[in-house]
Amino acid sequence: MNKIANKHKIIIFTYILLTALSILYSLVIVKDFSRPLIGILDEEQWEYAGFYLFKNISFTPFPHLNLVNNQVFYPYGTNSVFLAWGIERDIFYAIMYFLFGIGPWIKIYFLLSVLFTAIGSFRLLLWDYGFVRACGASLIVSFFNAYAIYKYPHHLSYSIIHWTILSFIADFLIVKRIVLKQNISLKLVLLRALLLFLSLGQELGYIAGFALMSFSISIIYISLIFLYRQFKLKQNPIVLFQSWLESWRTEFFSEKRIYLFLLGFCVLIAYAYLPLVFQIAKEAKSFDFTGVITGAWWAHPLRLFIPFFPFFNPVAFEFKKVFGDEPEALIDGSSGLFLLIIGILGLLHERKKITIFIPLIIILFLCLSYHPINLPTLKIFPWFAFNRITGRSTVIYPVILGIFALHINLNCLQTSRKQLITAILVLLACTELYTIYSFKLNYQPYSLDKNFFTYMNYVKKQPGEAVLDWPFCITGGNGVGSLQGLCPFYGKNGSICALRRFHEKKVMGQYFGRLHPSQIEPYLQAGWDHLFSPNHPNITEATQQTRCFRADEWSFFTDFYKYNDFAGINLYVDLLPESCVKEFYTRFGNPTNETTVPGAGTVKFIPKSADLRSQVDLALGTKIKFEPFLDFSDANLLNINTIQSFISVTGLSYVEGTKPSSWRWALGPETNIVFKLKHSQPLILSFRFDSPIEDQNVLLEVNGVTLGNFNNLSKDVTIDHKLKFKPLKGVNRIVFKYKYWNHNQATFAPNDSREMSVAFRRLVIEPAKETSEPE
Repeated sequence: MNKIANKHKIIIFTYILLTALSILYSLVIVKDFSRPLIGILDEEQWEYAGFYLFKNISFTPFPHLNLVNNQVFYPYGTNSVFLAWGIERDIFYAIMYFLFGIGPWIKIYFLLSVLFTAIGSFRLLLWDYGFVRACGASLIVSFFNAYAIYKYPHHLSYSIIHWTILSFIADFLIVKRIVLKQNISLKLVLLRALLLFLSLGQELGYIAGFALMSFSISIIYISLIFLYRQFKLKQNPIVLFQSWLESWRTEFFSEKRIYLFLLGFCVLIAYAYLPLVFQIAKEAKSFDFTGVITGAWWAHPLRLFIPFFPFFNPVAFEFKKVFGDEPEALIDGSSGLFLLIIGILGLLHERKKITIFIPLIIILFLCLSYHPINLPTLKIFPWFAFNRITGRSTVIYPVILGIFALHINLNCLQTSRKQLITAILVLLACTELYTIYSFKLNYQPYSLDKNFFTYMNYVKKQPGEAVLDWPFCITGGNGVGSLQGLCPFYGKNGSICALRRFHEKKVMGQYFGRLHPSQIEPYLQAGWDHLFSPNHPNITEATQQTRCFRADEWSFFTDFYKYNDFAGINLYVDLLPESCVKEFYTRFGNPTNETTVPGAGTVKFIPKSADLRSQVDLALGTKIKFEPFLDFSDANLLNINTIQSFISVTGLSYVEGTKPSSWRWALGPETNIVFKLKHSQPLILSFRFDSPIEDQNVLLEVNGVTLGNFNNLSKDVTIDHKLKFKPLKGVNRIVFKYKYWNHNQATFAPNDSREMSVAFRRLVIEPAKETSEPE
């Protein structure tokens, strides 16, 4: 009796210890629990997704999200299916927001996630592996996950992994017991069913997918074991199932309340999660991304062997040069030498029972070998259809290696060797832990301006359904939006759309995990891409507009602002020239409030005047379009801002190199340049290009008339030409057509996915002088 009481005391003490460690861990990582999670870029998305769910969920009678509306991309509207969903996290935030308003709810959720991981893993492993091993494994999967630590808060969704970790452990325990012909309790089966539903509440693109992968591979493996035993060993599995059912019936009636609770909880979670998961999956699949560049990041599998030493680790040393890969984050693929060594030692010691590890080994192989383009092993599972980043698998390596390490046993060694190896492993673990946690020493949460909430509440109370953020940002994680010029200041204002969780107004911008080109089409048709003029082509380095609006741009902007139901303008003055800020004040009135926003800097609110409010016409507001007249000072297509002067430019890649040796690849099959003139006048099209392809043909048309034909060009030949032509008043089109391009009958750059044809060294439209003659 005393032994049982002492055992319970030890377990309770362990729970208290793990709780204390979870709180300490969260304090080290999070640092500040006094305010909401706010920052720049992705940090802003986690609370916003919960806010969006709170504002748009309904029950009919099943949970349903209003995904298609104009709360973002105002006034045109879009489908918000590509938000960073984590259904459990979002529901938790929505409930806390409803009960208590704005607060540090995501940070508290992070703490609870760590706590569930620590206590849950300990409890699951305790029966099979005893106190010491269960506690050690719990510490590893909860506090030794370098990837999860490194990803907070920028990619917080990949730090929230509790149900996925517990799913891996439960799957392993079930597989182990079946392989070793041990009893499987009803409690473990129901717990695994509950974990299956709970895991759907985690980040859907990757984290929930890993849990589903573990479940699927384990089920397939178990099925193969039964088939082997039936047909090879002549063991009838029905007899085993009958004995399980009899045992489960006894278990159920002995602890009926516990099992009814587990069943009821399964039903509740399934009701809350499954309709939303199916809705999001269905909406996502309605977009066809065939031919759309989605971006791909690959981490070399040998990164698994990288240690975490103070001066030699994935962050301190640029391993990209060694492996030639393209990781999303420096830490991709690396879980540390300590985990790798103890995992291998555990496997070696239990090699005679290697069959209990087969599902985990398969999962590890699939993740390590995965390449989003060249070897998409994970895409055999439909839920990984949008998986484009190899390195995110790193988050599950500690639980796989930790399970392997459960079987480590050094008792077969001599005492001196055992002590030496133990000392080395302890030293290695301490060194790597110190290095991993040192990554967070310099992290400090963003502080809020003292006037921040006053400003947001002021905007919230103003009449009008939306607020015009200028400059705004529209982009996806796959580059759609920013590549079309709709988010040139991403490094500064990429997340200001998420501020609507404070002011609750509709906004023009939005960041999504990915975007389909059709979603931004209304903005391109309206001509918004012409109104940006960044001072740098790189969206993370651009800091300010180079100029203010021209007269026709002001006219378009004013009409758009006038006809749509804006409460006012959030003017991000640090992103505009001072003269432009003053012009805004002159045209729309002086600001009535201001604050500072992380990243974007000072923002000043200009309320919409009563005169402009009286002219609101929502139908007209969505139809206004801007077509710029060609400005010859901006007609050099090898300058970064030339798109602003043209109606559209397609079939040209970005500008590369530096002046005067810069170039721009033309993309097959054709380059289209569309521009508008106030009146017809003689022009000169001046161009010089190099052809890297043998026997290339280039056809030049202006307004459908062939004006140039360059056939059978030799490789590396340079064409330098000036062509005089008479354009039309209004819209004109210049087209370069190419016979060959990269990956189309002529591959000269196999590692570059672009369909490059010729490289323009000069491409400019200029007015012809009276004496000008074409060359």
